[in-house]
Amino acid sequence: MTPRDERAVLEVTASSPTASGQQQQQQQQQQQGDTSTSNDDDDISRVYLIRHGDRFDYANPSWLVSARKNGVLVTDPPLSDLGHRQARETADYLALITKKRMDAVPSSTSGDAVDSSPSPEGREGDQWQQNQHNNHGVSKILASPYLRVIQTACPTSAALNLPISIELGLSEAHATPGSVLPSPRDRFAYFPQIDTSYESLLHVEPTPGYKCRKTGQPCEAFAGRYTQRMGEFARRVEETYRGRTIVCFSHAASVALVAAFLKCTMRELKFAPCGVYELRRRGDGPWEMVTDGESNPHVTENAATT
Repeated sequence: MTPRDERAVLEVTASSPTASGQQQQQQQQQQQGDTSTSNDDDDISRVYLIRHGDRFDYANPSWLVSARKNGVLVTDPPLSDLGHRQARETADYLALITKKRMDAVPSSTSGDAVDSSPSPEGREGDQWQQNQHNNHGVSKILASPYLRVIQTACPTSAALNLPISIELGLSEAHATPGSVLPSPRDRFAYFPQIDTSYESLLHVEPTPGYKCRKTGQPCEAFAGRYTQRMGEFARRVEETYRGRTIVCFSHAASVALVAAFLKCTMRELKFAPCGVYELRRRGDGPWEMVTDGESNPHVTENAATT
């Protein structure tokens, strides 16, 4: 996300409390015995939101010229070698913390129940059920349809024994709807981890009169329409995955999704490559930030360009 984009989102969300202010309000409510927060330990929703790793085009600027020459979509670069390493380290980190949480709390509590939905297309049902204990209580892995995000999600898919569900609602800012990006079925040829039967919670619609500066294709307006999408996506996640744990892979601009959950501005929110935001909600109470994705201490190397 460019500084210009960040300023635009800040303007849209400037009237909301900051993340730190939101947490202070939650602490005050708990101290005062606020009854709006459920005490039911069986109804905890948890979201891990992760940014993709280091981008190939940032590490290798000449890629843009080659991409245009070869008819490649310039807004859909792959990960760099560093990005792949960061993705593997992030998968190890997620596997560790989710396993610790699952081992520490009975399986009937903490919102870490496994997904009871039918086995994904192309997988044997019995084998799928047999492997459920390996997913560490995570119900779903959702990923933006962009290549760098899918690549970032692949090691976590292997670590948690879960398929990748391509979620259009997590698409990049300035997203170009329609058939510009490869479909999940097209991606499946190279990423068999993808569950092609999954249907997105949200679809991206082009904003009349707006075109992507890099591709010239009709796109969603940023920042206003994008932040609206993030707000709607947060509501659908609350409805669909209540009491469950999900992992979402997205982009730097998706700090707007964090802000939507916490009902605050994104003024204080930053997103490191492969940074991990952990958000938690008890019953119908407010969401709270457990870990901040501004830094990524679980990875051993970063690049200044991402």
